[in-house]
Amino acid sequence: MRTRRGTRPHPFAPARTRHPGGREKGPDFTRGLQRTEYTLFLAAVVLITAGAVSDSWWLIGSGAWALIAAGLIEMIYRP
Repeated sequence: MRTRRGTRPHPFAPARTRHPGGREKGPDFTRGLQRTEYTLFLAAVVLITAGAVSDSWWLIGSGAWALIAAGLIEMIYRP
């Protein structure tokens, strides 16, 4: 039996099968990124507060970098 026109995949189209070692964007991937983002945000708040209280610039700088990393994750991996 011959397949209908347009039912075969394009030869250069990506495979839709799930690879055992591949990391695909699914609910688990999104959940993991959200957890990482919240952890970085919480670390930024704690580090900046501790740096302001103890007058330590390196703690404030570390908190700022954690906040920047959380912002980049939010911008790049927006679901």
